[in-house]
Amino acid sequence: MDSINNNREPKKAPLSKMHPAVFIVILLITTFVTYQVFGGLLTISILGVDLKTLPENLLKTRIILSFAQFMFILFPAILLSLLQGNKFTETFRIRKPNFAIFFLAIFGLVVVQPFLQVFLYLQNKLIFSLPFGIEFLKQVKDLFDALEQTTMSLVTANSIPEFIFVVFIIAVTPAICEEFLFRGLLFKNLERVSLRRNAIFLTGLIFAIFHFHPFNLIPLIVLGFYLTFVVYYSESIWTAVVCHFTNNFISAYSVFKFGKDNIAEPEISGMQLVQFGILGLVSLVLFIFIMIYMVKIYNKKTRKAY
Repeated sequence: MDSINNNREPKKAPLSKMHPAVFIVILLITTFVTYQVFGGLLTISILGVDLKTLPENLLKTRIILSFAQFMFILFPAILLSLLQGNKFTETFRIRKPNFAIFFLAIFGLVVVQPFLQVFLYLQNKLIFSLPFGIEFLKQVKDLFDALEQTTMSLVTANSIPEFIFVVFIIAVTPAICEEFLFRGLLFKNLERVSLRRNAIFLTGLIFAIFHFHPFNLIPLIVLGFYLTFVVYYSESIWTAVVCHFTNNFISAYSVFKFGKDNIAEPEISGMQLVQFGILGLVSLVLFIFIMIYMVKIYNKKTRKAY
């Protein structure tokens, strides 16, 4: 009997033989359905459909938002990874990062912020100066501005304890849940079916698309690409988690410090516009140099290992 048990092949995970490309499609559809549909139904069942009730249900909304990310983004990612038969620490890169790259990654994230702001400003100016489709674009912009106002209400805090809670909801929660999904399971499977550079770019692109914000698409692609880039070169998901947290924390702190009415898109003209553009260009150049330096550190470490 013992010999029979010893010769028996170990059970394989249900999705272990599935092609990674098919698995990626299932992963994205599952996450979309669970978070957007189930999360939306959960919100409606508790709060109703009237957004005007948001001020009275602010605490509930924040709790639901955090719960939905853990339950409908993080949990499906971990479950599907288990069903694929992955090693948890390897798939999600649960390891100590290269500290030089780790700190450079955080610095790079801060450095690129002016470029992203300049890009958004110039992009919107260009789009709304086009001689066609203005009414349609304005309607779309008004829709997303209304959603931004809802988000702003969730981010606004009137005391330090409330600000700490807000930081957990909009910085800690997505930094963990979204990174484990995108820079963890998605990136690992994209690496199995494409070249490294393609996997990094595609992860960033899918990350941006999943945020459903067309006017922020390019900055989100840059952010998504960068987060994937630093995960690969630091060899740890914790680098992206901290960078993602830092990015969202900057937004939350700006609202808390300056107020939601003081961070609207400013009107810039003449010499100010030139200075603003130069600041964005310098930000971009420094950002690129930081990424190049991270690659050099990684290559140097890799050569020493051999």
